[in-house]
Amino acid sequence: MKTIIVSRPKENFNKYCSYKILVRDQVLSDLKNGEEKMIELPPDFENEELSAKIQWCGSKKLNLKNITDNEKVTVKGNVFLNRKLSLLGAIFPLLGLIIFKLNIFPKNIGIAIFVVMILAVIGTLTIGKNKWLTLTTE
Repeated sequence: MKTIIVSRPKENFNKYCSYKILVRDQVLSDLKNGEEKMIELPPDFENEELSAKIQWCGSKKLNLKNITDNEKVTVKGNVFLNRKLSLLGAIFPLLGLIIFKLNIFPKNIGIAIFVVMILAVIGTLTIGKNKWLTLTTE
């Protein structure tokens, strides 16, 4: 049996969520903030791919063929998507003020900017959903 060490550094974001470590949609382990675990992989997982998941988002897959015995795999959250993108929500009330109260530019342009921002957030949550976590080997 191949053994891998899976670790998660301490992060200020996602600190109350655990990352699920998956092979073939089967959960091998849950990693809490700052935790490190040793996972034994059955021989039938040798040609499979390892991934991590948090709620509906996840990571790109890492081929288990490329991982040696007792190799360390680190799971981290994407700093931009997890920390900075959440600040985008603060822009919506400000944008509403600009559109409806301040009359800085025409209302139609403000509504167009609002729609583009909503589409960008939806695109990030759907198309970029496998970029919220990163798996790296050491």
